[in-house]
This record gives sequence, structure tokens and C-alpha cells, in this order.
Amino acid sequence: MTTLHVPAEDPEVRAGGPSPPLDGPVHRLERPTDVADLIRDVNESNEAVEDQCLRTRQAADVAARSDEAAELAATTAEGAKVAHRTIQAERPRRRASLPRQIVFALVTVALDGLACYFAAQALDGSQDVTYVWAGLFLAVLAGGEVALDFYRDRHQDAWRLLCVLLAVFVTVLGVLRFSYLATVGTGGLVPAVAGACLFTAATAGFLFLGYRALRAAETPQAWRARRCARAAYRSAQAARAVADRDAAERDRLIDAYLGQVRRQVLKTCPAKQQLAMETAVRAHLLGKAPA
Repeated sequence: MTTLHVPAEDPEVRAGGPSPPLDGPVHRLERPTDVADLIRDVNESNEAVEDQCLRTRQAADVAARSDEAAELAATTAEGAKVAHRTIQAERPRRRASLPRQIVFALVTVALDGLACYFAAQALDGSQDVTYVWAGLFLAVLAGGEVALDFYRDRHQDAWRLLCVLLAVFVTVLGVLRFSYLATVGTGGLVPAVAGACLFTAATAGFLFLGYRALRAAETPQAWRARRCARAAYRSAQAARAVADRDAAERDRLIDAYLGQVRRQVLKTCPAKQQLAMETAVRAHLLGKAPA
């Protein structure tokens, strides 16, 4: 028996017609690399368009780095803020600005300058010696304010001893003022006693006010932590402003380039795919993986 050989059916005949060309623009856009092919077609249309695409990608890279830097700065600022709150929680009542309170305490000491000068006059020295004594009296008062604040939370016995010593010192200044006023005054002892008591009360009052100013001030550790937190916050704000500016520049270039892409999509893609293609091109330029 003779075996008949039947030739295999041609693939084109089996498919019902010839296969579409593989290099056509419509077929190429249906491949997995359709976005890259579309961008390549758009860039080949004009050198200026290709340059615009390169600048768009560079702007996207710059915006991405700026955004990362802004996020890092925000994280650092949040950490510094938490650190400041943690340190501040150790002394919750001491929240006033340390430099401002120090200035206020120095003002209270300076207001005692006239009273200390009157007390120094009673020592019967020259003008220069009087100024020196007045400066020493003011230094003792300023040091007393600082020492009272320092020992208040550290050593109660030392703090009480300082209170007694400062009370004696203020009393001695009052006696010196009385001696000076009684010597130079012409109204008798009553005005001298009244003046000495007035200046003594003022000295004690200003001393107390300076001490309370220092007690309300934040601790040096809290002040440093607050400064670090404020500096980190400002750096984060500046980094975010740069990131927003870079993002706006990136979006401007992407929108301009998509105008060129839209013209190509209108020629090569069906109407139902045009919006999807533009979205895919935008995501590609932004460096996002396709969904």
C-alpha cells in the first residue's frame, strides 16, 4: 500500500490570513515595552523634544532626591522635638526662656546699683574705691541669686544657709546705708532710718525677683535641646520648601512633554487607550513601577 504524504498546513492559512507586521506602530504599542517605545518614537520626532525629555528625567531625579532629603530632615526634626519634650518633662514648671530670664535677673541686680552705691559711700573711700565696693556688693547679690537657684534642687541645707547669709548681707547693706544717710542728711535720724529701710526692702525685693526669674527659667539641658529642636525644624521647613519647588519644576516639564506625547498617542493608539498611555508615560517619567 502506498502512503500519501499530506503537507503541513501553513500557519498563515491556519490563522485565516497573513500575520500583521511586527514593526508597525500600533502593534509595537501593544507590547510590554509600549511606554518606552512610545517615548522613543516621540523623541525621534524632534531633537528639541528629546532634549526636553532628558531635562524632564533629570528634574524628576532631582525632585526625588529633594523629597528624600525633606523626609529625612522631617524625621530628624521630630526626633529632636521628642528629645526636647523628654528633657523638659523632668522640670515641667521651668519653661521660660533661659537667656530671657538671665537678662531679667541681671536687670534686677542692676536696679540694686544705687542702693549698693549708697552702702559703699559709708566706707569713706575715694570715688574709685566706692565704685569697687559697689561692684563687689552687686557681684555678691548676683552670685547669691545664682547660688540659690543652683542649690534649691540639689542641697536643701546649703540653700537654707545661703538664705541666712544673704539676709545678713542685705541687713549689713541696710546698716551701711543708714550710716551714710545719717552722716550726709540734715533731717535727723528718722529720714535716715526710713531711707535705709526703703533701700533695704528694695534690695531684698529685687534679690527675690531675680531668684524667681532664674527658678522659672528652663534648665541648660532643656535650653540646648530646644535650640536643637528649633534648628532641626527650620532645616526641615527649608528642605520641604526646596522639595516643593523641585516638584513643581518637575511637574511643569512633565506636563510640557506630555503635550508632545499626546500628539503621538492620537496617531497610534485607540481612543480608549489614550488616557491610560498618558498616565503610564507620566508614571514612567516619575520613576514609578507600572501597576
